[in-house]
Amino acid sequence: MTSVRSRSSQPPRGRANEAPASAVTRGGNAPGLSTSTHPGWGSGDVVPAAGGRHVAAGVRPADRRGLTATGAVLFALALGLAGAGVDLSTGRGLRLVFGVCFVAGCALAALLVHRQDLKAVVVMPPLLHAAIAVLTSALGRTARSSSGLKGHALEAVVTLVLGAPILIAATGVAVVIALVRTLVARRRRAG
Repeated sequence: MTSVRSRSSQPPRGRANEAPASAVTRGGNAPGLSTSTHPGWGSGDVVPAAGGRHVAAGVRPADRRGLTATGAVLFALALGLAGAGVDLSTGRGLRLVFGVCFVAGCALAALLVHRQDLKAVVVMPPLLHAAIAVLTSALGRTARSSSGLKGHALEAVVTLVLGAPILIAATGVAVVIALVRTLVARRRRAG
């Protein structure tokens, strides 16, 4: 049995169905547009997308939900490491610049992450703080003198203990932002 394709299932033809040049960017992102695929449509065809708009096949829309959990971790880690680098280059240990950068990184990560990944952002600050503390204590010890594994471990523990207020602040800010975002999302859904 052969199937007959209706007019609506055929790929659109002609200039009237093409997407406006301003809607499709060279990098493959079409802000505000979504891509639909249809069997039999080639990559050069223009296909209907949600909202009655047309985009070139294969174009992926920008993700407007925000950072993924991995992206949020990398963002906060980058800011924390930048602050740690400044503190280590200007003196000994993690101090004010690290604290400001780390808390800001955790806060911005909580603001920019997908709502589905908010739990990861709440758990992230203690893990990142520990990783940065171990890394900076190892780098700081090798720059001064190496006294073995015991010395590195002691330096890391001291860094973690002295950095507890920064850790508490970063975790607290991330928790508050996550709670506010969750409550706002529930209110939007409810009414």
